[in-house]
Amino acid sequence: MKSLFHWGTTLSLTGSLAWGMLLGGSVPALALPPEQVSSSLGVTPIFFIMSGNNQLMYVSTENQERVSPRFISRQDAEAFLAKLKQDNPQLANQAQVAAIPLGELYKADLEGANQSQGVEFQYVATQQQIRAAQQVQQQFVGTPLFYATVGDDSLTIQQNGKTVIPFFFEQQGLMQMVERFRREQPAQAANVQVKVVPLEAVIETLKTSNDQALTQIVLVPSQEALEFVRSVQEQVQQQNQSNRSN
Repeated sequence: MKSLFHWGTTLSLTGSLAWGMLLGGSVPALALPPEQVSSSLGVTPIFFIMSGNNQLMYVSTENQERVSPRFISRQDAEAFLAKLKQDNPQLANQAQVAAIPLGELYKADLEGANQSQGVEFQYVATQQQIRAAQQVQQQFVGTPLFYATVGDDSLTIQQNGKTVIPFFFEQQGLMQMVERFRREQPAQAANVQVKVVPLEAVIETLKTSNDQALTQIVLVPSQEALEFVRSVQEQVQQQNQSNRSN
């Protein structure tokens, strides 16, 4: 770690670190409205490291590039922070793991609050899901999103009365859906194919295409992420109840 990376801080964030944080700025015109893209990206929490003075932390690589990691897994973020505190306790003493929903992070990126001082933002997937992706596509690079097709069509589900195309951060979730489909549609079972695409490519496509069919895409968080979201929602409810009682 010490020979490869140097930690620093940059990019002060305005507003609260609480769930749902938004950053200020103006939104450029895009092919799809930001609200539609944000809705597709959803509430999947993205975890990052904050310094004690409310700044994002970054690493400097051997090539002198500055990278701020965005972790898909809270456990990975916490493990990374623990390593940082071990290697550089003075710098990381007050650092902490913070989170923001991917949809809100996308809007913050559009507003330009995260585009300064030459820092690159890089998503960090779990090793388990990267290995799963490479079993599907040998040379896969990026943050895996798993989906399935039946012949030439994407495998869809009904959600709140709407047909959506689920893209899973966790292959296990997709396989549960695929197995259910195969049981219900045995004649089509042999036509199902599991596929993988980088999150980064999905975001770029949503940003640059005006195809309304893309609004059918819904990202499905991992089980770990869902549990985190539920815990945050419970905390918010408890806080609201406490405020009303006071």
